[in-house]
Amino acid sequence: MKYSMMLAFLFMATRAIAGHHEDTPINLASELRDWCKGESEATLIGRGLAPSNWSASYSDQGNVLMVKGKWRINGSDVGVECRIARGAEARFASMSIQEP
Repeated sequence: MKYSMMLAFLFMATRAIAGHHEDTPINLASELRDWCKGESEATLIGRGLAPSNWSASYSDQGNVLMVKGKWRINGSDVGVECRIARGAEARFASMSIQEP
């Protein structure tokens, strides 16, 4: 019984921390770059791939923050693009990943 309650508590605490991350506003292109790296890496690993050597450039165009990055996977470059309106919460960011 104690073990299952501990697991339930850990699950809820992890979700609370993860939820907070999504509510974080992104005001700078460098913040979007970091978000984009983490989210794209997690997505690719979830697909069973092993991304390495992240590189990216970032810019802002008025109120829109943009990141164009790439991962090295199995000897090929896989492109990633992320966008968000300046000041929006991270959960509103968009990400597209090129098929490896």
